[in-house]
Amino acid sequence: MADNKVSYLNKTFSDYKDSLFNFAKTYFPNTYNDFSDANPGAMFIEMSSYMGDVTSFYTDTQIQETFLLYAKEKENLLALSYALGYRPKVSYAANVVIDAYQLIPSSGSVSVPNPQYALIIPENTVLTSASTGTKFLTTDKVDFTDTTDTEITYVDASFFLLKKSVKAISAEIKSITLPFSTPQKFQVANISDSNILQILDATDASSNKWYEVPYLAQSTILNTAINPTSGSDGVPYLVNYSRVPRRYVSRFLSDNTLQLEFGAGIANASDSTILPSPDNIGLGLVPGISTLTNNYNKASVFFTQEYGLAPSSNITVRYLVGGGITSNVPSNDLTTIDKTTATFPSGVTGGLADQIKASIASTNPLPATGGRNGDEIEEMRNNTLYAYQSQLRAVTREDYIVRALSLPADYGSIAKVYVTQDVAQELIPTSTVATTEMRNPLSLDMYILAFDDSKKLVTANTTLKQNLATYINQYRMVTDAVNIKDAFYINIGVNFDIKVQSGYNNNDVITSCIVALKNYFNIDNWTINQPIILSDIANILSGSNIKGVQSLIKLEIVNKQGGNYSLYGYDISGATRQGNVYPSLDPSIFEVRYPDIDILGRVVSS
Repeated sequence: MADNKVSYLNKTFSDYKDSLFNFAKTYFPNTYNDFSDANPGAMFIEMSSYMGDVTSFYTDTQIQETFLLYAKEKENLLALSYALGYRPKVSYAANVVIDAYQLIPSSGSVSVPNPQYALIIPENTVLTSASTGTKFLTTDKVDFTDTTDTEITYVDASFFLLKKSVKAISAEIKSITLPFSTPQKFQVANISDSNILQILDATDASSNKWYEVPYLAQSTILNTAINPTSGSDGVPYLVNYSRVPRRYVSRFLSDNTLQLEFGAGIANASDSTILPSPDNIGLGLVPGISTLTNNYNKASVFFTQEYGLAPSSNITVRYLVGGGITSNVPSNDLTTIDKTTATFPSGVTGGLADQIKASIASTNPLPATGGRNGDEIEEMRNNTLYAYQSQLRAVTREDYIVRALSLPADYGSIAKVYVTQDVAQELIPTSTVATTEMRNPLSLDMYILAFDDSKKLVTANTTLKQNLATYINQYRMVTDAVNIKDAFYINIGVNFDIKVQSGYNNNDVITSCIVALKNYFNIDNWTINQPIILSDIANILSGSNIKGVQSLIKLEIVNKQGGNYSLYGYDISGATRQGNVYPSLDPSIFEVRYPDIDILGRVVSS
């Protein structure tokens, strides 16, 4: 009889209906025995089956929505993403390189540009698309007073044309004031706008700055300080840690609204930290109860305002909006630039200064790319899975390389990185043997090189190494030791002889060969410990790739040392094995330092 009772495992309408019919037949055979569809009793059984089916469906759905792999509702996926360490995006900005121009008068009777009329166009200068009206912002200032990387073209006896390139993103700056008065714990405020990219800054009525953190329990941030020795070491800023009581977190809601949540502290008091000690760990627990197995965390140790201060006055937030698929504008479309923000550092004024300022122009030689709409459901799911696995920690060799290369340029220019396990031997005393050699299995060697102002490889200075160490430390596993060391750069030249097919101009063919080798040896394409494969160079110089080349007669790699080249010489011949030129055992990289003079080609008859 017990087997005929209603099963709690029923899920569908038919399961419930059959089970209820069997239940009625078993326990009420005389009371209810008409099971035809026309009987009113069957209607009530079917209604109960319907309710059971619906209830089962919603129960299953709610359980499904708690798991990242099966959740389908955007609101639930957003919550799971933030909990597992991924910050979803509602829009992606397009990127583009802008060419900025200005006219500059010649200096008196001397045919050179007059530096007094060199302009500075600040960062965040607005450019507008001619076809769509999309707004772009420059990410760095355009400093025409600095002649580095400036292309100067002679116009006439009175003027020269200056050209510089700068990166820009599809975004515009907006501002909103969030109302706050009486401090309350964990207050929230919403910014309702479309295509929000990120928050730039937040300040209150007293000009206090509020800092965005990943979670409110994080009381320190990486901070930027002006480097007093930037003139000598080329690093504009120093990176260090700062403790910030005024902080907030942000998260997107399902309708793409950006919500800001603030701390729980009292606005007129400053945070204070209690260091863990036997006197304050476990405060509030019942005395005499064993605490050997308690799961302590930071919140149970620090009974202070560790979640930051609560705002007590209005906060003004500046943020970026933009991006989207429509921000991928075509080439030569960003021709409207805001000229009002440009300034003359020399302070010149008057009609000529106004004329020079009016001459500012811009264009984008290549189309803007990278703009698209925000994360779709499956993108959010997969990105969250990746974020949860990595948790922003540097675990693998590739993690450390990416982290080092992602150091912002303001803290120094990391050009090349190579990571390997520490091979240094250290002497360890033991009780039985005087000394023994042993390698630290948890120590990594990170070899780095930097760029100078002309994008030539140089040895990283001490300030850059210190900034890199501070930056990496927040991602480093506590058991890892990272030794930052100097890699070596080996300067080389390329000499080649070719035979040209009849009917082709020798100069044109040689020029094409040199251009192809310049592209091949572009330093962006080379990594530390990468060998030179001579067969690849021979293939580049073949007739199948460069028209007019009949055959490659000679190919020679030579070492360049001393003066403006590397201090270190290298035996190219001794390092050549089976058609490959290998770098040294010490991590090193090959560099054609001056392609215009280090790549030489000749046309020979045989």
